[in-house]
Amino acid sequence: MRNLTEVHPKSGSWNGTHVPKESCMHADTIEIPLARANGRAAVPPWAWTLLRAVALAGVYAGIYELITVGTSFGTSVGSTLWPASGVTVSMLLLRPRREWPFYLVAIGVADFTMDIASAGFPARIAIGLAVANVGEPWLSATLLHRRLPGRIDLSRLRDLGLFYFAAGVCGPMLSATVGSVWNWLLGGGAVWPFGGRWFVGDALGVIVVAPLILAFAGTGFRPALTHARKVAFALTFAVIAVALPWRFSASIGLPFLVIPALSVTGILLGTRAAALAVFAAGGVVETLSTIGTGPFAGTGDFTGLLSAQLYLVACSASGLTAAALMAGLVSREEMALHDSLTGLASRRLLMDRFSVACSHLARRPGAVGLMFVDLDGFKAINDEHGHGVGDLVLIETARRLEAVMRGDDTIARIGGDEFAILLDRVDHPDSLPDLATRIERALASPISVGSATLRLGASVGYAVTEQHDESHDALLRRADHAMYAAKQER
Repeated sequence: MRNLTEVHPKSGSWNGTHVPKESCMHADTIEIPLARANGRAAVPPWAWTLLRAVALAGVYAGIYELITVGTSFGTSVGSTLWPASGVTVSMLLLRPRREWPFYLVAIGVADFTMDIASAGFPARIAIGLAVANVGEPWLSATLLHRRLPGRIDLSRLRDLGLFYFAAGVCGPMLSATVGSVWNWLLGGGAVWPFGGRWFVGDALGVIVVAPLILAFAGTGFRPALTHARKVAFALTFAVIAVALPWRFSASIGLPFLVIPALSVTGILLGTRAAALAVFAAGGVVETLSTIGTGPFAGTGDFTGLLSAQLYLVACSASGLTAAALMAGLVSREEMALHDSLTGLASRRLLMDRFSVACSHLARRPGAVGLMFVDLDGFKAINDEHGHGVGDLVLIETARRLEAVMRGDDTIARIGGDEFAILLDRVDHPDSLPDLATRIERALASPISVGSATLRLGASVGYAVTEQHDESHDALLRRADHAMYAAKQER
């Protein structure tokens, strides 16, 4: 390997550009090898997408059959909520856009088939209803993708508000309008209350079901709850069990105890717990309405259905909004000091620790080092596999950097796919090339994500100073320049 060293005699500092000899490895490409098992090639990525689309169609058809046969949707005033809308929107939000056509076709075929086979609609009407149900997740996911190009995080109040507007209002409004008007034009059905039931049922299906899927299918799944939080979670479910199953509970206001309980759950336990509790409340209300009991089944007419739906809107808003508000309040300082995705130090914390390390140089001789690490090929991963896979790659990168570095070194994510490492005590500057080699080797190991094996590399630059008054920005800038020199030498 070669080391290009730039000496700064006035400042007593130097830069190192690490260039590996094995530059024939193109770090900006993503290799998805066809691993062989028993002499046969693994399933290619497009086949996995097709399998997921078929599975989505099966889930959609199963939900359709359950709702139309098991509830009053097909025979009376309607279903309390339509879970399929939450499932379809979540699928699009969790997968890259290049896969969307597969899923949209699967949704359309499943809906058209079930409209004819299960609900008994004529083919001419089933076509319009299928188009309406395809347009809903497409519009919702498109609006969210444009406003939130990264992974949606419902613990952020802005993301939650956009989610409610795009997926809870715009998508269901398009679907209900197209479906009810099409049914009116070709089937002679009334636009109201058919369109109103459609809109509210789909909107509830999104805000009750989708947050649960997005919360638990996202990256960074945390371990089990502590004992104290398990108790709080159990109390919330106890309130749901006591307040909702009985007809008389509405007369004494018991259902309204669930709303503050969901708020407390969101405040104490976060978005995942709030989403699960809201889903539980929605499932209980749906089940009770199906069997004709509970606080919202007194009349069995459209008014009773609407009361149940408005109640679930209040449950979802109280639980998820409380969780997002508390996450913003509690983690504001934590987010200022640590990266929310990887848990590494933020740029602010890196600067604070750099100042402390330089203050030590004023009292004793020594050196402080800063390494700059930039991933090669990360943009291609986001483009080809989606931001969810990109997040997993960043988390794995952080884990590997922590395994290579010493415990007293500070590893920070300073933006995108760029990382900085503060070495607050450099006893042997000539050891930094070996350290850069270990970092490159650690990050060059394949990363397995689902069916894909991703390979990417890293460019490493470093700078060292012996001066206590050198600024953090100056040292980081020199390390950054060294990193770009290493990238150009590949």
